[in-house]
Amino acid sequence: MKKSLLAILAIIAVSAVSCRKVVPEPVPVPEPETEGVYILNNGKWGDNNSNIGIYHPETKSYTADVFFTVNGKKLGDLGQDILRNGDDVYIAVNGSKVIYVTDKNLKIKKEITATVADVTLSPRYFCTGGGKVYVSYYEGYLGEIDPAKDYAVRTTTVGPNPEGVGYLDGTIYVANSGGYLAPAYNNTMSKVDAATFKETGVLVVNTNPALVKVCGKNVYVSSFGNYGDAPAKVQCISGGTVTDLAYTSPSAIAAYENTLYVLCGGYDENWNPLPGTIYVHDGAANAQKGKFVTDGTVIENAYSIAVTKNFVFAGASDYKNNGDFYVFNSADGKLHQKFDTGGLNPLSVAN
Repeated sequence: MKKSLLAILAIIAVSAVSCRKVVPEPVPVPEPETEGVYILNNGKWGDNNSNIGIYHPETKSYTADVFFTVNGKKLGDLGQDILRNGDDVYIAVNGSKVIYVTDKNLKIKKEITATVADVTLSPRYFCTGGGKVYVSYYEGYLGEIDPAKDYAVRTTTVGPNPEGVGYLDGTIYVANSGGYLAPAYNNTMSKVDAATFKETGVLVVNTNPALVKVCGKNVYVSSFGNYGDAPAKVQCISGGTVTDLAYTSPSAIAAYENTLYVLCGGYDENWNPLPGTIYVHDGAANAQKGKFVTDGTVIENAYSIAVTKNFVFAGASDYKNNGDFYVFNSADGKLHQKFDTGGLNPLSVAN
């Protein structure tokens, strides 16, 4: 009897185990590739109306003026550039002469103002390298921001009215526009050694250099010319040699890794702006690859260009109404979305 009872209990135990519901381990859901793209609207000089929104390409949703919502204060006069560096977002506000460092939600962590000889400097463009953030100051300085030292800033002298900056192999390249010297614009690039933080050389480039981008081992600079007999150009700096690229009426450049994007526009005989055309350039091989847009989308009032990993943003502005961003898939050159940026003159993005 005992043996029979034990056998029955064993059968019941085995049956219970075999019938138990097996709950699979939860499969982690991958996060979207794009957490959010910060959209910087430049605004209009003197109107204190620059702002920043956040765009989500995966859902095609946009929230305007997030900086104001989060901080309860306006961004300021002329938002010039925006940069994501780790968990920090850097925002240069040129007219207000301030750099904001925020967290990923755009909450202010630090306000940076730089002063030399009792003159408060006007920030323009950023780049990163060697753990530092570099910024051009229009009064003739390059700034180095050290995140490890509570965002302390030191400055060094470069050429007149610097604009774009780029970092390559321990050297910072600074475009000296000479904008305040018009019509006698400057035509040089300062080379600053990151270790000593001193200017070590000067390169001669086209008149009125503006934006600087690094692709591979090459540095690219776009210049506006003098709006007369010296036309706008895009040039490549490689091994100390400066060469012209064959793009007509370039107005802006942007880069992601080894790909350079060139925005060209111009005007007709009545000074009406022509639609913008985007070209793709192999930045590592320094070779042209042709037009970028493949679906026939026309970019009216082309104003700016910016890129992230998966998207190319072409800003459009009539300088009077809210601007638009045309968002293209970088893989195939087709329009992903066009949206109102909620501000004047969409200029830059960060991601």
